[in-house]
Amino acid sequence: MDKRCNVLIINDFASKGGAEEVYRTSARLLRAMPGVEVECFDRSCLSAAARHKPRAWNSEAARLLAQTIVRFRPARILVHNYHNVLSPSILHAIDRYHSSLGYTTYLTCHDYHLVHYNPTLLRYKNGIADAFPIESLGMLRALITRASPKGAVHDALKKLYWHSTRLLCHPIRVFDLLLCPSRYMEQALHRAGITNTSLLPNPIDADMPVYAPKPIQASRINLAFAGRIAAEKGLGEFIALARATQFAYLNKLTIFGDGPERAALEHCNADLICAGRLEFRGRRPHRALLTELRETAHAVVLPSICAENAPLLIVEAAMLGLPALVHDIGSLSTFGDEIGNKFKYRCDTASYRAALDALIQHLGQPNRRYDVAEYHPQRYAQRLATVLRLERSNEQPGATYAGSLIDADGSVLPIV
Repeated sequence: MDKRCNVLIINDFASKGGAEEVYRTSARLLRAMPGVEVECFDRSCLSAAARHKPRAWNSEAARLLAQTIVRFRPARILVHNYHNVLSPSILHAIDRYHSSLGYTTYLTCHDYHLVHYNPTLLRYKNGIADAFPIESLGMLRALITRASPKGAVHDALKKLYWHSTRLLCHPIRVFDLLLCPSRYMEQALHRAGITNTSLLPNPIDADMPVYAPKPIQASRINLAFAGRIAAEKGLGEFIALARATQFAYLNKLTIFGDGPERAALEHCNADLICAGRLEFRGRRPHRALLTELRETAHAVVLPSICAENAPLLIVEAAMLGLPALVHDIGSLSTFGDEIGNKFKYRCDTASYRAALDALIQHLGQPNRRYDVAEYHPQRYAQRLATVLRLERSNEQPGATYAGSLIDADGSVLPIV
């Protein structure tokens, strides 16, 4: 390839959540590579009117992206998310110049919209949500199972739209390689017959300090949840489980975040709030959130009832020296197993008690350490350069994470 390589990176939003963090990180790391020129395309490139158009088909986004492609002439196009604001309309723009300009196209699969009508891989039975099994992807069962909580008509329209956009421009035809942040996502794609995949774990915050775990002797612990307070995150089910066991092993649950389920959860659990067993602290900036998690919690909890994909809270908890209690479902069952800070539970009282008992025993161990090497930004940069077939960057193989490791007493430790 030429010494100069133009890379166009595309995402719905410039900043919002976890996918946007990866979008910005990928742009920053690629810009640091010699011979790589990066341009970003997201919602901020659109007019005020186009930013708020329905996500079904954003013709202005497609037109402006086509102009950007012709002007910038990328050798690589890396897409993160597109179906919320930019819409599937941009796929036509990418496909239009795919052959004539000869660029290679990549999509990072941050959710399951390629393989299922519901991007969180949820199904609904009598208004109750649970994870759709990946074994049923690509089968008739997926078509007849309700994928929307808004009723049969909305569910039918959602499925019709999903199939219609694929007839117009199928993502599999547009993208040469699909990047999977987790093995579970890769398995889901393979189950649906999509095999042009590569595993590429998402990176953590490069500036985040890493704290060595400190031993804690306690019979009851403080847990913390951080994220969107929505039905698929399973908070209601987890609180009910804690109630059913009379808050066994659990002193307090602190919830960071906001969302559509917050008011209902606060109303239904007013007695726990008054008793100091449950606290809602609202949303926090990312760095402030991490500080409060370390100050208030012995461990974090991820009780999602959806499949999830690559929940970086598990990794961030390890960097704070905290273990993670996770619902044994979907990607939560396997993501981050190599870190050494995960404890899994099933949604029944016996499993809940056993998991918390094991977690408390683990907290008391004096020499526990967590391995987050696979998620360091430099590791991501090395893998991304390989996947995108870029020239070698200034980072040498085996480079270590540039952050600092802080022991329980505040002393800085080397990262191996």
